[in-house]
Amino acid sequence: MNKTTVALLSILIAGFLVGGCATSRKVPVVQVGDNRLSCNQLRIELNKLDQAEEDVESKKGVTGTNVAAALFWLPGLAYTYYDAGQAMEAISRRRSHLTQLYNDKNCR
Repeated sequence: MNKTTVALLSILIAGFLVGGCATSRKVPVVQVGDNRLSCNQLRIELNKLDQAEEDVESKKGVTGTNVAAALFWLPGLAYTYYDAGQAMEAISRRRSHLTQLYNDKNCR
């Protein structure tokens, strides 16, 4: 193999390793128009957070990406768990924000 081929293969492998990290979508804590949501819309948003939480949890544990990261690139696995923690924190803060709005509007 020549140097160019080795360099291209190295770049390709590095790209797969970095791209292999499972990242979680971060929900914004406060969104424009939150204070105008109706009680029903607030309930819908709170239900969406339940789904987002399930999505984040599914990226943790024994997944193909995590097994590969554990075998080939341990920092990738560590990043996956760090990223999931950040996503869960954002979900928790948004849930608190929406719950406060829900209570302020006397929704039941």
